[in-house]
Amino acid sequence: GKVMTRTIEAIGHCRHPVVAQIHGICVGGGLEIAGLADIRICGESSRFGVPINRLGLVMAYSEIGALIGLAGEAVALEILLEGRVFDAREAKDKGLVTRVVPDAEVAAEAQATAHRIADGAPLAARWHKKFARRLAESRPITAAEHDECFDCFDTEDFRIGYSSFVAKKKPDFLGR
Repeated sequence: GKVMTRTIEAIGHCRHPVVAQIHGICVGGGLEIAGLADIRICGESSRFGVPINRLGLVMAYSEIGALIGLAGEAVALEILLEGRVFDAREAKDKGLVTRVVPDAEVAAEAQATAHRIADGAPLAARWHKKFARRLAESRPITAAEHDECFDCFDTEDFRIGYSSFVAKKKPDFLGR
């Protein structure tokens, strides 16, 4: 229990973008872990579910919270209460995966996705993750938090990105 909780916290609090490359069966703990990624890519033959109800097991609060955060309470309860295993298209419809590709292309697509992310400004990626997670909370955004959205204009990465855009060349971001 403590290992899974620490794993969920480590992935969930990672400030860097996380891409899950899903091959084949993604059930139970595998789905919980994959669900913490920012982008989840699977093959057409992948299967998903949490059939723990047949074992008399339950998901802990942190695990259910991650599933609810990903798919919503109604879908999380459907998955947990039925314990059904379903295909990749249904997983995408439920919001469990971001992209479904042919099985042979999963690794290449996950790598291409990671490269597209890495080509972007790392500070912008961190801010986007932070802002998206903060918006999921129920309390209103403060003035200081709103102002933070404009801190990007004071970064070296913004200057690099802007000058590279004007020069029509690829930026080489520094993360500061």
